[in-house]
Amino acid sequence: MKHLMVAFVFLFAFSSHAQTLFVSDIDDTVKLANIKDISDSAIYAFDDESRFTGMNFLYNAIAQDNSGLTIAYLSRAPEWFMKNTHTRFLVNGQFPQGHYIGRTNYSSEEHKLKTLRALLESIRPRKVILIGDNGEFDPDVYAQIVNEYANQGIEFHQFIRIVYSETFFLNKATALQPGQVGFVTPAEIALELEKARLLSTTTVQALLEVVVKDILKPRRKAQAVSFPFPEYVDCRDFKWQWDESLASYPFLSALKTRIENRCGTKVP
Repeated sequence: MKHLMVAFVFLFAFSSHAQTLFVSDIDDTVKLANIKDISDSAIYAFDDESRFTGMNFLYNAIAQDNSGLTIAYLSRAPEWFMKNTHTRFLVNGQFPQGHYIGRTNYSSEEHKLKTLRALLESIRPRKVILIGDNGEFDPDVYAQIVNEYANQGIEFHQFIRIVYSETFFLNKATALQPGQVGFVTPAEIALELEKARLLSTTTVQALLEVVVKDILKPRRKAQAVSFPFPEYVDCRDFKWQWDESLASYPFLSALKTRIENRCGTKVP
């Protein structure tokens, strides 16, 4: 742990005491991966193009609206195996520049937890944005970190992409923990960050106009690199909770309908 801490202090020295730390998972959070299916995940493993629609726009908006932001892309995939693909993916998708941290010294279960502790101790941010998915350990790891640092005055915002279902035994998802917001598109995160004053209303307006239009447009699979709802996604557990924003952003109604139809969550 001592050697890991020294490495992070050096790596993030220029942003020590940054106001906001932004940490994102990659596989099944921004990059298509289908980690629950061995054959499908093998196909996606070296795909450095296919991504979830609009996440790059969202991340760039967060970087634009938050000065003193430190960005870390934290993956539990072995660094020697996935670093090149992941870094090409981030460049190809025009995601904002950040520090890529793959798994090296620790088991997959320990890697994210120990890395997040090291980041928090070296940067000491006032606010933390954590974005992951419900395919593996992100909900549990993020919840544990929030609990460990509950008395240090840090404002945490946790977002978990609903990729798998908690009720489907073949690809069983990890349950969300209290305080975590489930999402299936960047719009839900944007609306929550607007409430938290981490995104301006002007930025959210511009972001949603672009992203919602992109999500709703028809796609030809053979030509697409951006997918709002890949075939493997099972989002039946997603719960829409942004009706209060429909009046401010009328085009959200079409997005809500699209989500309900795709995820099968529309109340009869």
